[in-house]
Amino acid sequence: MRQSIIFILYLLCTFTARSQSALTPEQTGSIYYAYPVPSSTYTPAPTGYEPFYISHYGRHGSRWMTADERYTEVICVFDSLYQCSELTPLGVDVRERLHKVWEDARGCSGSITPLGERQHREIAERMYHNFPQVFRGDAFIDARSSTSLRCAMSMSYFTERLKELNPGLQVNRRAYHRYMDYIAYTSPEGEKFASEKAPWRRSFREFEKKNVRPERLMASLFVKPEAITDQDAMMRSLYWIAADMQNVELDLSFYDIFEYEELVGVWKTVNARMYVCNAAAPLNGGLMPRCAVPLLRNILESADAAIEKGTPAADLRFGHDTHLIRLLALMQIEGCSNQEVDMEKFHLAWQDYRVSPMGANLQLIFYRDKKNDILVKFLLNECEVTLPLKSKMVPYYSWKEVETFLAEIIGKE
Repeated sequence: MRQSIIFILYLLCTFTARSQSALTPEQTGSIYYAYPVPSSTYTPAPTGYEPFYISHYGRHGSRWMTADERYTEVICVFDSLYQCSELTPLGVDVRERLHKVWEDARGCSGSITPLGERQHREIAERMYHNFPQVFRGDAFIDARSSTSLRCAMSMSYFTERLKELNPGLQVNRRAYHRYMDYIAYTSPEGEKFASEKAPWRRSFREFEKKNVRPERLMASLFVKPEAITDQDAMMRSLYWIAADMQNVELDLSFYDIFEYEELVGVWKTVNARMYVCNAAAPLNGGLMPRCAVPLLRNILESADAAIEKGTPAADLRFGHDTHLIRLLALMQIEGCSNQEVDMEKFHLAWQDYRVSPMGANLQLIFYRDKKNDILVKFLLNECEVTLPLKSKMVPYYSWKEVETFLAEIIGKE
């Protein structure tokens, strides 16, 4: 009897542990995961050091899906089958939900949502209060954005909040094409590697077939599932609509139509593609992280200029998920440059929702003492992270050592 009780307790503990490590439905939304409000506390700076400069790269905030067609193509299928009474009761209900989603999204595709606006205002406010010395007086804030409207609007909401907190700030905002060479750069070789015709896509498509299993879902929605010629595509379309609900102001969900393992299966394929096309996957041979070299060079040059000037300042950059992911992998930020060769294990080595949710950001916080010794620490999504460098003051690093480390990475070009 005692052994049975111990065994049951063991199973309960095992189940609890697994449950704690399981993804939430929202996290299975991949890069559509809405920015999680950080709960971390920060390690106090070494005695005598004070923040004076921030270098930042942020992804745009929560948005609607990128094109009208991503809504309308699905709705057209449901509408046509509804006219023929070929939807199940669940299918009829999903159709009604889809129309509510489209009513909200119509004319807004690709744009930042009200939640995305709040995300950037709140990130800015926390930055201001966490490092007030950087934003005192008439500190100069240099903000640059991708030409994408959602990025420019993210920049606008972020800097607007800073100005509200200190009207004396000097804020320069620009979203010119000339900045795209570092804010959102992809090399010609990178474009070719990421294309649908790239050789690695063959094994990836097999991986997709194994993990995207639409049969049960199609049967639950359509009287004649065989009427859906590309069931995998329909499942993925519904997956993205479901994922994006966390980014909009609708009291709607589609998670009830999926089984948990179905969501995880689709997420594994998206995560694998993001890993190969952007991060440190050995499959890309370092090609994709190297696309972030111009961005890293801009970060180093801007830091040198700010240190030489010596007055409180911040360089803020607003761009996209892929370019942030590449930068993080190139810089070897903790958890962002893991390498795995087995596609079945990609999701164990690297997780897109953790690295680059909506509103994701990297912050380099620079500190100095009265002797003008410079330290820096790194925040990923406002949480302290490390570099593969030794330091007696982790998460604080000597800027000279960090600069040498990052310059060597650029020098490998």
